[in-house]
Amino acid sequence: MKQKKIFDIGMYDGSDSRYFLDEGYHVVAVEANPELAAKAMQEFQDHIADGRLTVLNRALADEPGEIELVLCGDDLGASSIFEDKIAHRNPSGTCTVQAVTFPELVGEFGVPDYVKVDIEGADRHCILALNPDNRPQYLSFEADHDLEELVMHMASIGYQRFKLIGQCSFLELGNERGLANRFKHRMMRMMGFDQPLRVRRAGRWFQLMHSSGPAPWASDGEWYSVETLLSKWNHARQNDQLMGWYDVHAC
Repeated sequence: MKQKKIFDIGMYDGSDSRYFLDEGYHVVAVEANPELAAKAMQEFQDHIADGRLTVLNRALADEPGEIELVLCGDDLGASSIFEDKIAHRNPSGTCTVQAVTFPELVGEFGVPDYVKVDIEGADRHCILALNPDNRPQYLSFEADHDLEELVMHMASIGYQRFKLIGQCSFLELGNERGLANRFKHRMMRMMGFDQPLRVRRAGRWFQLMHSSGPAPWASDGEWYSVETLLSKWNHARQNDQLMGWYDVHAC
């Protein structure tokens, strides 16, 4: 049986890759920050040795070559190829890394079953490189100012079902506003906590601020159309109902 494959683009500390490996997938992880990539190669050396994990110290971009990565002093995982993304987060210098495009990844490793993208403002370089021939069955990326452009591109190449998943809850946008979740947050604030360190979803624990949560096929909530996604997103933004940041899930 063919082993299912996942591209973890924006590996960070490896929380998502570990989840995918635990679920039995082969993982190709892309991490631009040399320090984080080196740590992952040490931490996951057994998975690398048995062929289930490939770690690439690359920055995903829209064209190959070398690219400058701006290092974030507050959080290495927030380093970005866009200086303005971390200008307010104690930038601590730059380094030059090798860029890789999504078509190059597909050319080397084949079309994956799922692509998770979280690369600090550069998600569009992956999303806009997708076409009907190289798109994975499932996709997730971080919602930003270009959400409408990206989801319309996704719809044009065959994605039909979408969700907005809160990254401070791993709940679907509408479910975040539910009475039980709002009560839980109110109680936590009364006890002096902003948010929990971990939440249990889809039968396992996920660490907030490190993990992207359950993969799309296991994530919270019902699927909806691209029109409903845009309506939900615009309504929540206009009415100040967003609780942190969000990922778009699609299939």
